[in-house]
Amino acid sequence: MTPDDYARFRAAKTADRHPSSARFHELLNELGALHDRKQADYGRDDDPFANVRGSEEWGITAWIGAMVRAQDKVRRLQSLVRNGELRNESAEDSLRDLAVYAIIALVLYEETRP
Repeated sequence: MTPDDYARFRAAKTADRHPSSARFHELLNELGALHDRKQADYGRDDDPFANVRGSEEWGITAWIGAMVRAQDKVRRLQSLVRNGELRNESAEDSLRDLAVYAIIALVLYEETRP
């Protein structure tokens, strides 16, 4: 399949998506861009997950370390439910970070599998 064929295929498939599913895919693209931007601050050129792998220095497997960070975001969202507001980060930002941490955890988990 040529790049032009793929682009036409993808455009046709996208046009057939329910608006909610289309938004889901838009968010996946946004999350990839968010990861790339944050990697510049937290990762290293040779390891985009270096900051998360830092949990290994404390005896915590990297993918579990990612889930600990995800749990921090869950706690923040629980605070929103309890208090009706967040002071330092929006719910949308917390949800995006939670999604990214889950994907990072999956990548790191896959790296542990044979």
